[in-house]
Order: sequence, then C-alpha cells, then structure tokens
Amino acid sequence: MANDETKTVLDDASVAAVRLMLNKLADHDVAEAYEATGGQGPISDLAAEAMRARNIDL
Repeated sequence: MANDETKTVLDDASVAAVRLMLNKLADHDVAEAYEATGGQGPISDLAAEAMRARNIDL
C-alpha cells in the first residue's frame, strides 16, 4: 500500500496508452475514472486533463 510520500510515475508509453483509453471513454466514464482514483496519482491527473479538455463536470 502506498503512503503519502510514495510517488508513482508513468513512463511515456504508459501515459500515451492511458490518454488513448480516456479518449475512447464516454464523458461519464472519464469522470468515474477520476473518482475511482480518489483524485490522486498520475491516472487521476490524466483523467483531470481529459475532463478539462472536454469540459466534463463532476
């Protein structure tokens, strides 16, 4: 289990793959992906980026 001091970093290929998957999701699914991560970590950051780009509100 990660603690507050643990930082997860995705490599460039993983970032590209997550962005591709988020782009294929419906708006509500992108919001669910963000909520599922608790708003923390690299996947959450990418989901938040997608939400801003697509004007998705929680």
